[in-house]
Amino acid sequence: MRDGIGFGVIAGAATAGALMGFGYARGATLQPLNAVAHMFAGSRAFMTTGFQPVITGGALALHFLTTILWGVILAYVAAPLSGWARAIAPVSVGIVAYLVDRFLAPNGLRPGFEQLLSSGETTFVYVVLAAALAAGLWASTRTVPHD
Repeated sequence: MRDGIGFGVIAGAATAGALMGFGYARGATLQPLNAVAHMFAGSRAFMTTGFQPVITGGALALHFLTTILWGVILAYVAAPLSGWARAIAPVSVGIVAYLVDRFLAPNGLRPGFEQLLSSGETTFVYVVLAAALAAGLWASTRTVPHD
C-alpha cells in the first residue's frame, strides 16, 4: 500500500506538470488542471484559468487521489510479478486508466481536462502517467548497497 501511494504521488506530480505545460502553451497554465474540479464545482472549473484556492486546491486533491488509486492498483498488480511482466505492468495500468477515464466513467467522474485538450494531448497525459508509474516501480525495486 505504501509503495502504491508513492507511485501515485510521483504520477500525480508528473501528470499535473504535463497538464500545466499544456495550459501554459494556451496562456492559461492552470486551466487544464482546474478542469478536474468540475466534479464538485461544475462548469465553473472549466473556465477557471488561474489560481483559485477552492478550485485549484480541490482539483489537485482529486487529481492526486486518482493517481494514488492507480498507484495502489499497480502495487497490487506488480507485487507477484517479475521480469517482463513486472516491467509491462505500469503500461497496462496506464492503458486501463485511459480506457476507464475516456470510455467507461460517467461524464461527472471523468477527469475533465480531456474537454480542454486535444486527443493527442490527452493521450500524452496518460503516457506520462504510465511512465511515472514505471519510474516509481523501478525506483522501489532498486537495492541500495550497504557498506
